[in-house]
Amino acid sequence: MSYALRLADGIDWLTRAIGRMASALLLGMIALVFFNVAGRYVFGTSPIWMQELEWHLLVPISLLGITVLMMEGGHVRVDMLYDRFPTRVKHAIDCITMLLGVCVSVLFIKYASGYVSNSFTILEGSPDPGGLPGRWLLKGFIPVGFAFLALQCLANAIRHGDAFLNEEG
Repeated sequence: MSYALRLADGIDWLTRAIGRMASALLLGMIALVFFNVAGRYVFGTSPIWMQELEWHLLVPISLLGITVLMMEGGHVRVDMLYDRFPTRVKHAIDCITMLLGVCVSVLFIKYASGYVSNSFTILEGSPDPGGLPGRWLLKGFIPVGFAFLALQCLANAIRHGDAFLNEEG
């Protein structure tokens, strides 16, 4: 096994660990939404911080979950065309697409950095009374999530590139 494929395996291992973390956060969010709805309709109140915590959980769930989706090949493609191509052409298309995914992720990281830096500088929090103070931490997940996505796209590109080079015909 080549070094590149071992690197791709390591990235996949990291993505699976991230997926377990996102799954745990999702279970927590389901419980939180249940308690927010129950609080609102049964007890007539739901604290602001609990409502904001839903958003604080949604961001890492989404940004980490998209990385798992990419690993499992759940991303969207035009299957009616793609399915008609020979296997080698499919690997070439997937490799190029994944490399574009790396580039797009790097651009998101670059352009989100100033946004996150400004938020961190002022230690941005919720403007609502009783809201959560760490909004800068939430925004910090944007470059982190896209860094994981870039890594997974790289792992996928390595695998498709290897399959392209080793495919006959």
